[in-house]
Amino acid sequence: MKYWVKTPRFVPYVFSELVWRVSPSIPNIYLTFDDGPSGLVTERILTILEKENIKATFFCVGKNVLKKPDLYKKILTNGHSVGNHSMTHPNGWKVNSGLYLNDINKAISVINSNLFRPPYGKLNFRSLKILKKTFQIIMWDVVGGDFDFKLSSNKVISNVVDNARNGSVIVMHDNDKFKALTLSSLLPIIKALKEKGFCFKPIPFSPLV
Repeated sequence: MKYWVKTPRFVPYVFSELVWRVSPSIPNIYLTFDDGPSGLVTERILTILEKENIKATFFCVGKNVLKKPDLYKKILTNGHSVGNHSMTHPNGWKVNSGLYLNDINKAISVINSNLFRPPYGKLNFRSLKILKKTFQIIMWDVVGGDFDFKLSSNKVISNVVDNARNGSVIVMHDNDKFKALTLSSLLPIIKALKEKGFCFKPIPFSPLV
């Protein structure tokens, strides 16, 4: 499994239409969670965030919102932001643009947000051209690796803490498959970044309909 822990500088330059960091002159961190809501892990993440008095952004999958509507509502009630992460989590490099865009449009009915993050971070240029007319497309500049079963929780923690900077958008997951790494690393990450003087903010979002 190959991925960049820290997004190389040339990538945001080439894909400048996408959001990689937010307000880089201010010491804020934008913690994001992909793939939820899920019963086992989202609830525990919300508890940690509430105890630490911080807000985050949840990029939700439509089919999971339909399974856990009360949990999705709790994310919003607790003051967090939400974003569209598609209806069924398709890989934008493996399905045609028509099917991909249809999947994302279906999710709008259950995830009313102008924020979108492509599943796996993958979409083609045709999809990008269309989606940017409707959404603010949010990527990231730090990947913790909580989805990588080869990593220890200490490595996930160091991936984030060592690479976070002003305005960093950090990717983690509220996916039951990855719950052990996510839950063991989240609180230490928060505490370490607070000690460095960072504040945590949600990415502002607006309803589409």
